[in-house]
Amino acid sequence: MRKLNHNWLTEGLIDFEYKKYVLKAYLQGVNSQFDEHKLYPYLPEVEKHFKLSAQLRQSKKQFLASFRKRIVGVDVQKMEFLYEQVAQSEEMTEIDSILDYSLPLFQKTLTRGQDQSEDIASKLVFTPVGIMPLYLKEGYLFIYRTTQKATDIFQYNVRLFESSEEQTIKTKYIESVPKNVANTFENLKLTLIQKRRELPNPATYLVESPIDYPVQETLLPLAKQMVYRVVCQPEKSA
Repeated sequence: MRKLNHNWLTEGLIDFEYKKYVLKAYLQGVNSQFDEHKLYPYLPEVEKHFKLSAQLRQSKKQFLASFRKRIVGVDVQKMEFLYEQVAQSEEMTEIDSILDYSLPLFQKTLTRGQDQSEDIASKLVFTPVGIMPLYLKEGYLFIYRTTQKATDIFQYNVRLFESSEEQTIKTKYIESVPKNVANTFENLKLTLIQKRRELPNPATYLVESPIDYPVQETLLPLAKQMVYRVVCQPEKSA
């Protein structure tokens, strides 16, 4: 799917009809991914575009308001001065039109993706596997789709963003294991401990989905959010 650059508004030809075509093609691609229940990275990308466009419109208003304007009269009813309007270039007028057109479309697509994400998350079951250690910032994440009868196993750890103190969950795919009577989730955890000695007592979480949603584009990002809320957010509220 074709991406939309963060500076799409000002790069290349600044023309309303052209930008309208570019935006519609991008959002059509995003919505086609949503149709297939593929939410990431498309949902956060749309959110960034929406926020950036809203900030651009607000900063433009503040920029124009900062100009000294000549008083041209008085509104007696409102008891306030009337100022001359600052003339805009053709490009700025086009950008205004593009922003007015794009913001509602970004908002509509963003709302759809957020609603879809919440709906899928509400169907997932998130539980710890076995006895949990005190240290929760490193361990394993099981994703089990009941229709597939297989468990996707990931190793996770908590890291800090380089540019801030914010924490994030990083994952690494390990393997997929068939689910059967012998391969219970507790047995899978014990097998991992025996095979991978670097984590002798790992925190382990299971995310179970009754529907065969895409793993990389949907289930894994949502599972990481669930782990983040359990592992990282209690520290912030402490």
